[in-house]
Amino acid sequence: RAMGFCVINSVAAAAAHARAALGARRVLVVDWDIHHGNGIQRAFEADPSVLYFSVHRLERGTFFPADVDVAGAEYAAEMSPSGVGKGVGEGTSVNVGWNTRGSASRPGDAEYLAVWDELLLPIATEFSPDLVIVAAGYDAAEGDPLGGCHVTPAGYHALTRRLMRLAGGRLVVALEGGYSISATAACGAATMAALLGLDST
Repeated sequence: RAMGFCVINSVAAAAAHARAALGARRVLVVDWDIHHGNGIQRAFEADPSVLYFSVHRLERGTFFPADVDVAGAEYAAEMSPSGVGKGVGEGTSVNVGWNTRGSASRPGDAEYLAVWDELLLPIATEFSPDLVIVAAGYDAAEGDPLGGCHVTPAGYHALTRRLMRLAGGRLVVALEGGYSISATAACGAATMAALLGLDST
């Protein structure tokens, strides 16, 4: 069902199309939006050919979509580290949830790059995808009023460059927005620079 600002789940549709029509045997979906992509995870949680990796604010199950009145507790479980997929897809959903309320700071470049280097890249290398699709919401960006985190344009550039090492460089970045036009523009431009092989400015 539609939630938040999502009516058509374009990243899930793209991953399914790549599997069905473009010859991709395994697809990695990386979701760096500050909100958990419960629709993407649910679409593939029983499908071992799609690895879903999300880094998001969890806040012990009190951050959207876990804070909705209907099925909030169910979403909270899905978006926690225990949400690993179902059946033959168990182990192909990976959730890194930040619990930052009450802390002096929230994650930025160093924390996201540590997640990439210590978790995502080793797991993805073993999974060996034919295609990587990024659900690229920029609400974890420095200056975003809703996400409240501190990933800089240089940080997004570095995250993108690391993802380009996978799948022979076959990487799709699907813009999902953000809540600051200026932060989204700057971080989106840095992502595009990485894709083009340009330095971060």
